[in-house]
Amino acid sequence: MRVPIACTLGPDAATDRIADWRAALGASVVATIRTAPGRAELRLVDGPIGAGVLIDLARREKACCDFFTFKVKIDADGATLVIEVPEDAVAVLDGLLALRGGEQNRRSS
Repeated sequence: MRVPIACTLGPDAATDRIADWRAALGASVVATIRTAPGRAELRLVDGPIGAGVLIDLARREKACCDFFTFKVKIDADGATLVIEVPEDAVAVLDGLLALRGGEQNRRSS
């Protein structure tokens, strides 16, 4: 079964959610690597606070936008939030990553 590219948030809640993502991405992400059009790896700041905020936000996002897939990877260098979307939701991922601002996005070879 294919998951529809849809969000169940109303306009006011969506505006608040965008502000939450902007704040969390700006405070908790040190690098973004785009490994495929529908996949990004967000390297998190060291420490539990940044990861905790993003994990909670990802959980809430998944509840209203079921087409997102979120995973946390932990290695000796730290934690990474992996975000994946289907091909027809790449523009949604682009918009989410743009909330961080700056020249942070790079593609892996």
